[in-house]
Amino acid sequence: MITLTHSRASVALHELASGSGPTLLCLHAAFGSSADFRGVAWPGRVLALDFAGHGASSRLRSGAYFPEVIALDADAALSHAGTACVIGAGVGAYVALMLAGARPSRVPAALLLPGAGLEGGGELPDFAGERDGFERWHSFGPELPGCDPAVRRLERDVRPRDYARDFALGARRLLFAEDGAPRPPWWMAARDAPAAVSAPAEPSAALAQLLASV
Repeated sequence: MITLTHSRASVALHELASGSGPTLLCLHAAFGSSADFRGVAWPGRVLALDFAGHGASSRLRSGAYFPEVIALDADAALSHAGTACVIGAGVGAYVALMLAGARPSRVPAALLLPGAGLEGGGELPDFAGERDGFERWHSFGPELPGCDPAVRRLERDVRPRDYARDFALGARRLLFAEDGAPRPPWWMAARDAPAAVSAPAEPSAALAQLLASV
């Protein structure tokens, strides 16, 4: 396990496999961990991250969990990897989009998969739902195995479509795993970018397409 430290947390990066092909960086869904990617078939080095508040990573020292915060974790992992294809599931797919758009010179392609935290809290703020303010913000329910309960905030953040589209326009190649199920507005907006293509819903077939795109 490799420990990476930035201003908000110490996060665990796991090397799941080695090889001579391109590096793959794996970003899990909300409430998951790097263990979700064990057994991934890839010809190069496979690195899997535990986001802050998940798995072997520390909890945030201050503030709330938002995709932009855990994107710092992913950026630290990418700095360690140098250059890597990225696969993300759920909220990890949203972070993969941000990473691919912000670091196109180091992310040749990213694969986005469905999973927990994919939708967030919708496209616009829910002012009616947040009317009870402080109590709602800090109420996260019972403990989550292997997670900080506050990571449930990752299911409540706003995901504007224009914001997602801007990252998609900066990316080199984006693959969107489609299975016919509805997708949130941010996904649909990013999928319309010139760099975007559809990929199979079956993960191994989608990974094969990711590899073929680099």
